[in-house]
Amino acid sequence: MNIIFTTFTIALHSRFTQSSFQIIPQLSPLAFSNTRSHHYGLSSLLLPNNYYHCRNNNNNNNRNDRPSVLYFSSKQMDKSLPEQDAKGPRRSTRSKNSKSKVSQDTKNDPTDTTAAVAAIDSTKTKTEKKTSNEKKLTKSSLVENDSTKEQKMNNSDADTTIGLVTDAKEASTDKANKGSDTSSTKKKRTSSSNDAGTSAPKESKKRTKVEPQRITERDELTRLWDAEEAMKKNGSYTFRIMSWNVAGLRALVKKQPNALSEIANRHNIDVLCLQETKLQNDHVTDPKLKLKGHLLEEQGYDSHWSCSTAKKGYSGTAVFIKRREITTVGVEENISSKATAKKKQATLGSFFDASNKKTDSKDPYDTKLVNGSGDATVNGDNHLTNLIPLQVSSSMGKEEHDMEGRIITMDFPLFTLANVYVPNSGQKLERLSYRTKQWDKDLLSFMKQKEEERGLPVIWLGDLNVAHKAYDCWNDGAKHLEKQAGTTKEEKESFQMQLDTAEGAYIDAFRHLYPDAKGHYTYWSQRAGNRAPNKGLRLDYFICSNSLFEDTKDAKVLVRDSYMIPEQEGSDHCPIVLELEIRK
Repeated sequence: MNIIFTTFTIALHSRFTQSSFQIIPQLSPLAFSNTRSHHYGLSSLLLPNNYYHCRNNNNNNNRNDRPSVLYFSSKQMDKSLPEQDAKGPRRSTRSKNSKSKVSQDTKNDPTDTTAAVAAIDSTKTKTEKKTSNEKKLTKSSLVENDSTKEQKMNNSDADTTIGLVTDAKEASTDKANKGSDTSSTKKKRTSSSNDAGTSAPKESKKRTKVEPQRITERDELTRLWDAEEAMKKNGSYTFRIMSWNVAGLRALVKKQPNALSEIANRHNIDVLCLQETKLQNDHVTDPKLKLKGHLLEEQGYDSHWSCSTAKKGYSGTAVFIKRREITTVGVEENISSKATAKKKQATLGSFFDASNKKTDSKDPYDTKLVNGSGDATVNGDNHLTNLIPLQVSSSMGKEEHDMEGRIITMDFPLFTLANVYVPNSGQKLERLSYRTKQWDKDLLSFMKQKEEERGLPVIWLGDLNVAHKAYDCWNDGAKHLEKQAGTTKEEKESFQMQLDTAEGAYIDAFRHLYPDAKGHYTYWSQRAGNRAPNKGLRLDYFICSNSLFEDTKDAKVLVRDSYMIPEQEGSDHCPIVLELEIRK
């Protein structure tokens, strides 16, 4: 047996290396050097994947070293092999002084090489069988998955089934051409893509993006009222009220000193209401600025001012009322002297019949007044008294509001007129709560109280700082409008609350008369250059008691028309006009 083993060892020596092998008859059939070349040469030829033999026999300096052999079975191989990194296989971590251990297989028969080789072959055969069985199981599972997916395809909708069957046929063709393994993989991909195709209806569930409206074209409006015709037929006087946010009166007068006088004459205005004058009380009486006693004085208007005391250069309102010939007791500021009004009143004289003249024809207050057209005349002094306010005030009765100079109220004999500048909610909406929860409610209470106390209809007008309806905003629906002052949900609801009081006690005059009018705005951002393309908002209003729209025999005053003057420049707002019919 030793002769056979020696021959075997010499053969291995001549096959792999020039190093000598050492015969170890006492413990094992083999002993060899643990150099890498010997290790891989021997393990790859003699004991592939089953055994590992480790021994460093080149160290002859240590006489106490005894030759030893280690055998590992195939199951122990996986646990015992040293890990291999990118630099190559690691050396064994066994210490030199550790005692050599002999595997269980060696203890049974340390000299039987045939039994070891037979064990190797048996283990290799079992491994190959196991691998083949796993492949068969994998193929069978793929086939089962394919059949299951085909059953699902048969249960789907008709249109989807046609597409899936077609894809299945294509997949089977690929299977025949490229082999079972490749075709199974492709069929899985095809099936997954078909499953994704069946979820196509989800696209229909996606919300379609709602684009904001873009209304920049201004509709042409037909005027609803003819002042000349009304004077000729009914002897009615057309009372015209104009409202304009001037965004700083000093700047307007400086740039366009004749703007107010020209627009007042052109449109025959009886009351001109201004907002956002940005004046202080000192400015009003400053002779250098020539405002009170100068502005529209020659045109025959008396002025009334309300300035902010809470902040300089902020807010502020003013009204200019056409001067009449009768001095009325109770007016906050009496009508100016005859000397200052003599020239202008002569141009207004034809409003009355010549039979009412006094003997002194030179007195301008006794001549007939001319209405807007200058042609028609009516009889009776009752018309003149109806055009003169009984009282003018600048208080709502609440200090927190009055200190900002936001209101001037005029009590005419047939109605109450209030020039209002509603607080802006601010760029960061810091005043939104104040505006909607305090100002709007207090203003409504004030106007209702006026209406109840006097028993007469009311009108409040001016820059109300809200774009109420969709047609009042050129790009209604844009997301940023929800957080922009004047277009928030809270401001719109608060404004609607005012209109809905007592089952619709108050009416937006322009929208009532022109419910479908588009492109009619009163404000445009100068910073963005939105005026030329008409990208604006309607922020300026006339809000009237509903009784002013009821045309009955007993009605003395009625709303007849309302419109904008967008061509008038000088501010980021344009003037708006309300026409009232005052019957004799």
